[in-house]
Amino acid sequence: MLPRSVRVTNLDAFRIWKETEGLGIDWLMTRLKDETEPSEAMRAGTALHKGLEQASELECGSLIVGEYRFDFNCECQVIIPTLREIELTKEYGDIAVIGHADAIRGKIVTDYKSTETFDPDRYMESYQWRFYLDMGDCDEFWYQIFVVKPSGPPMCYDVRETHLLKQYRYPDLHSDCERLVNEYREVMASELQVSA
Repeated sequence: MLPRSVRVTNLDAFRIWKETEGLGIDWLMTRLKDETEPSEAMRAGTALHKGLEQASELECGSLIVGEYRFDFNCECQVIIPTLREIELTKEYGDIAVIGHADAIRGKIVTDYKSTETFDPDRYMESYQWRFYLDMGDCDEFWYQIFVVKPSGPPMCYDVRETHLLKQYRYPDLHSDCERLVNEYREVMASELQVSA
């Protein structure tokens, strides 16, 4: 039976699979089932994300989250809005798309990302910002990106750069999101028939 809901992250994994030559269906199915073991970099990113969610204000100094320490060794302005971790859901035909926006302020959605290497194209090509704008009826999407590197002791990281990337609502945004959901539905229905 075709799933009645899908996370935005899974739709973006589907988009990557569709656009990347040589990725087999097994690659996609592994990502959709969340069967990948998180790396230390992913665990650190989760900790940084959690710390930013809980911060009431943040000067560029240090942030301690559980056993993790993040030293902000760069000029930065960290966006700490009042509305955080907002679940967004929207029906696209018979499939509900679900996402969690890190923050919404007025008509602006903000999402925190951590990375070891800054690649702006990766974020701009993503469908995450498109779905969040469509689902949240917002006009701007801000990626607050933190370039994070291990600093020596275990669970200690330097935040060496921050970047703010902005994307905006455009006229065909909803139809682009709808088209990706329809393509996902077709592939998943086909895969279910093959595995039945």
